[in-house]
Amino acid sequence: MLPPQRPDRQPRLTRAGTLIVISSIITAGPAGAFAATGRFTAAAVAAVITGVVALPGAVALVRLARHHQHRWGSEYERLWASLAAAADRENSLRRELAAALTDPLTGLPTRAVVERALATAAEHRAPVAVAVADADGLHQVNDGGGHAAGDRYLTAIADRLTTAATAVRADAVVARAGGDEFVVVAPHTDPAVLADAIRAAFTAPDADEPAPRASVGVAASDGGSPRYALAQADAAMYTAKRAGNQSLVYEPDRDGIPRADGTRAHVRRRDLKPRRDIVVTDRPVPPVRILCSGADAAAIVNALRTAYERWAAIAGPTPTGSGAADAADQTIDVAPTAEEVDRIRVVGQSEMARYATLADAIAAALDMPGGES
Repeated sequence: MLPPQRPDRQPRLTRAGTLIVISSIITAGPAGAFAATGRFTAAAVAAVITGVVALPGAVALVRLARHHQHRWGSEYERLWASLAAAADRENSLRRELAAALTDPLTGLPTRAVVERALATAAEHRAPVAVAVADADGLHQVNDGGGHAAGDRYLTAIADRLTTAATAVRADAVVARAGGDEFVVVAPHTDPAVLADAIRAAFTAPDADEPAPRASVGVAASDGGSPRYALAQADAAMYTAKRAGNQSLVYEPDRDGIPRADGTRAHVRRRDLKPRRDIVVTDRPVPPVRILCSGADAAAIVNALRTAYERWAAIAGPTPTGSGAADAADQTIDVAPTAEEVDRIRVVGQSEMARYATLADAIAAALDMPGGES
């Protein structure tokens, strides 16, 4: 709000004005009589006498008017001062509000602006594309160049996201949600188009050193809940984070389905079946959890079985007869002494028992058929 423009001057009843009023009162009567008769008559003289008698009253009226004008002038000054102070206060509050809604590092809006944009889209049932971006490698940048380098890295990421968003929609909102996370809200935008724009912005050559990298997830509300689209984009971002420096459009089969409150879906095996975690320990220490896919775990079981069989061949009795040649193919002939053979047998028996135990434990956790120990 601009401060009000005060007029250069206000109306005032001056001394000249006072004299004019008094003169008018004194001369009004005689002038009228002279205009009617062409000469000063008794009536004109009477009019002059009447004017002189009325003069004190006229002077009193003028003084009263000047008194009230003085009061009105003071009130006028006070009102203008109050109006100017109110305008200054409004401008100060506007500046403070703008500062509160702006990230001081990147110059981007804060999360509050994103919340307002999502609320507006929900109110008007407007479809929006929402992207969640998380900076990759910020910890290494901070370690290598200090926090000043990390600040420049985050600013470069903010610039890339802004370039991508404004290329898609001029009214897109790009905000720093906090820390190393950014959010983009683009109304009436295909999520694939937004993801491609972000991918292109981060692959474009620039003078940034090191080159900024980010994992990005994108989703669309399609007229539904924009906040739920934010949760979907967050889930896709975590999938991109595991893959490393990717821009992915949300896929429920791959990224999981967020809950109604927006929290990420539990797509990891240890979250789906917490009692099926594999715990392997032969010492009184906290258990070590082995977390992997079913196919990977099956491959581990097969590897353990193979290792068990090889150790069994070493730890078993020395083969004789026609099977000696076949067994020799599974061992290394280093011509050990009898004492060394005994030591190798002891080690083999120990390793054989260990691998058999591991294989049986993993197979039981996966509901696989067990083998002979």
